[in-house]
Amino acid sequence: MEKKRLNELPDELILKIFSLLPMLKETLATNLISRRWSEEDPWKLVSNVTLNDDDNESVMSFVYGSLFSNDAQTLERLHLKLVRRKSASNIDFVVQVAVNRSVRKLRIDLSGRILVLPRCLSTCKTLKSLIHFTRFDVAMFPVAPPTFYRSSLKSLHLLSVEFSSDDSVAYLLRNCEALEDLVINRTEDDNVKVFNINVPTLRSLSINNSRRKHVYVEEDLGFVINAPALEKLNFKDTCSNFFMFEDMPEVTKANIEVVYSDQSEKFIGSLTSIQRLSLCSSTSNTPYPRGTFFFFLKHLELCTCTEGWTNLLAGILNNAPKIQSLKLESKHSCHHYNDLMNPWIVPKVVPECLSKHLEILEWKQYEGTKQERKVGAYILANATCLKTGHSQSHQDVGANMRQS
Repeated sequence: MEKKRLNELPDELILKIFSLLPMLKETLATNLISRRWSEEDPWKLVSNVTLNDDDNESVMSFVYGSLFSNDAQTLERLHLKLVRRKSASNIDFVVQVAVNRSVRKLRIDLSGRILVLPRCLSTCKTLKSLIHFTRFDVAMFPVAPPTFYRSSLKSLHLLSVEFSSDDSVAYLLRNCEALEDLVINRTEDDNVKVFNINVPTLRSLSINNSRRKHVYVEEDLGFVINAPALEKLNFKDTCSNFFMFEDMPEVTKANIEVVYSDQSEKFIGSLTSIQRLSLCSSTSNTPYPRGTFFFFLKHLELCTCTEGWTNLLAGILNNAPKIQSLKLESKHSCHHYNDLMNPWIVPKVVPECLSKHLEILEWKQYEGTKQERKVGAYILANATCLKTGHSQSHQDVGANMRQS
């Protein structure tokens, strides 16, 4: 029997077929069908589509247009922004249409509702990027075939996603064997204690575990990361008390902000090839094992918002002989701590980076305290290669530094 395309069928039969599908509004469907006889392109198929609850006609046009078109172009991006309660069958149907159009990037925002990922995604071979800004339970995934996500998915963003257990995270990531980019924003409500990220192919990792309030718990709460191919790391954590990281010898750029930084040496010390480092640490202790050197570090940005930052700076300068640019900035509320509690300890030997390599010094939120003047004067006196010095403060920084 000869197969016919949907748009070759009679209008009455098409309407009957649509009556069996979710999201049908007969009057709108009739209007869309009538447009196919017009000379203009009736559905305006585009490769970048955003659908939301306030525009029913756009949703219907996307669905019916994709079904009617003889040659529907590849869908580069679909963004579902659904605030009102929609049935799972409605969401599944729209996603299935996107899969039929070889969708490459999918983002789903469900405004706090729980989502079970549509079954059709488990066999989608074109999906490269998946972004969630919603609650969903990974344990509720449909049973995945052996090829689930493995052949295509390169980027996965989990934004405010509520997981049901530690196993849920491991299950999801275990089935993303080609994953290169992972973004995780944890919520205050998820039930995961230890986030286990074991992705050998991962190249970029961004984690935000910053919460408005933190109630200390005796049990371990944090991350275990094994990503030997990682090149870029953004890590912000204000509440974990447990870190375990395997060596990450390929990381060249890292932005790290940790509160419980007595644990931070377990991962900062593994960044042996780091070239650019931005660091905010709540302790003056050197956040890496003794004897660690950062021979490739050329650009250092250090947050000055906590006590003891001056001696943390001294430690890093001693262990990073090739630093070319140094930026000091209070990224958070500037605390007027007591300088006497954490006095600046002048290095016994001038760090090699100051005497041979430092060319740029930038200092923001400079307040001109006694300790800041001492640090600034020491750097200016010993940075023999300095070409640029820039500061933002309420005072004449250079004059204050030299007066000290």
